[in-house]
Amino acid sequence: MTRAWEQKVNENREVVLDRWVSSIVAMLPGSKSGGSLVASAIAAELGGLLDAVTDHSASAAESIVRITRILAVQEIPPSKALSILFQLRGLIEALPVECDHPCRDRLEELTLQAFDSYMKHRETIYQLKFDEGRRKMHMALRRAEA
Repeated sequence: MTRAWEQKVNENREVVLDRWVSSIVAMLPGSKSGGSLVASAIAAELGGLLDAVTDHSASAAESIVRITRILAVQEIPPSKALSILFQLRGLIEALPVECDHPCRDRLEELTLQAFDSYMKHRETIYQLKFDEGRRKMHMALRRAEA
């Protein structure tokens, strides 16, 4: 059963997706253009994520993992990086639909999934940095002993 807001989002899918991609690309540091690899990769995954918002049977896991992997390596605060789903909520609520809080529950669920995935990627990045620092220290000690 499709709700009114889901039907409205599906009817305006391209407009919502274009605005969502533009707002996320504008958020990235270094003002990445719409044609950059990062912007293209994010744009490719946002379509799947938008489909998962409107279709509860669609899985958002893979899109969330890919998007949060990209956002985790960007030099932006986590709160800003994970605000992408709140931006979508604003775009959906701006559509003329006669219902209350059309997608709040689904977006909150996806935001929590995105938070878990984002933190996992950040932990991996910090573990790699720690291992590299330890490896450099070990090599410096070996040179000092020689």
